[in-house]
Amino acid sequence: MKRFTALAALVAVALLAVACGSSDDDGGGASTAGGAAAPAVEGGRGTLGVVAIDLQNSFFVKMKKAGDEAAADYGVKANWQSAQGSVERQISIVESMIRQRVGAILVDPIDKNALKPVIAKATAAGIPFISMGNKVEGDGNHNTLYPDYEDMAQVARALATSIGGEGEVGMLVGGRGNFVSDTRERGFVDTLRREFPEIEVVSVQPTDFEAAKATDVATTWATTYPNLKGFSCTSDYLCLAAQSALQNAGMQPKFAGHDGDAEMAPFLEDGSMVLDVLTGGERVGYWNIAVAARLAAGRRLPTDLYMPTYLIAGEQNAADLAEDGLELETVTPARAEQVAQDYRAEFGPDEPDAAMTVGEQ
Repeated sequence: MKRFTALAALVAVALLAVACGSSDDDGGGASTAGGAAAPAVEGGRGTLGVVAIDLQNSFFVKMKKAGDEAAADYGVKANWQSAQGSVERQISIVESMIRQRVGAILVDPIDKNALKPVIAKATAAGIPFISMGNKVEGDGNHNTLYPDYEDMAQVARALATSIGGEGEVGMLVGGRGNFVSDTRERGFVDTLRREFPEIEVVSVQPTDFEAAKATDVATTWATTYPNLKGFSCTSDYLCLAAQSALQNAGMQPKFAGHDGDAEMAPFLEDGSMVLDVLTGGERVGYWNIAVAARLAAGRRLPTDLYMPTYLIAGEQNAADLAEDGLELETVTPARAEQVAQDYRAEFGPDEPDAAMTVGEQ
């Protein structure tokens, strides 16, 4: 904690001493490949640079909210930037952060391979680099991950069991090349093909992490696959958009998702949503900033860190699945909401470094 106290004091000095924005020396207004100027980035070792895919959808909004709380708890400043879904913009922002010599850089990679050159630059500059929710084989970076493959395997089993082990299902994913999206897709599809041969995965559609595209895909499903019995999503907000579109088309397939968003509780309770996986936007945001603050303060942490997750099911659904032979360790939506808000107790500055990971997966 002495290290964090010193780092907190350094924040005030850094904010006064380090110029913010673009200048001839720092290049804060570097242009992306599309010609749009990257935003000015505050620097200094007391600042953590965070580059999200975007800051509009509910998950990222929750990440930022709790991440800012973590920054305050750890005595640092979190400078959040949106890549607006653009790989080129994401890279440009990271390069600006390197020039500003921030204390650590966190990125939710749109394309894991595209980031490798800037990861090498950050490492060479002595700046810890964290790939959020994405395993990037870079040059010295850390990866904050989840047990995604097995979690989505359980989602697949629950959805398949709930529809009687046969019929057509679809899936909405984020974007190709994103480690989390790709891993969740593999966990879901592999399990269905291996364990449920009577289920046909008729459509796996990328959405570029946009709810509007999820709505468009689901609207197409309603006409192309009128017998669709179920679907899954790599993130809850995609499920929410698709469920609404299918309901408007007069369809009510079962569905299952990932993230544990509080908005999904009514669907878990009424049984239309079979299973969800709690990571929680606020838990994820707080945890990532906690990891970055510790690395910026010189702490040594494993290269790959794993967040503990929880399976969520309504009590009736959990009982029905068990009756059909699928015993899962689940929490209720009410309990999941409590866990989702208790991130300070899990990952706060008084917790040991070992609390930042559940171990190698």
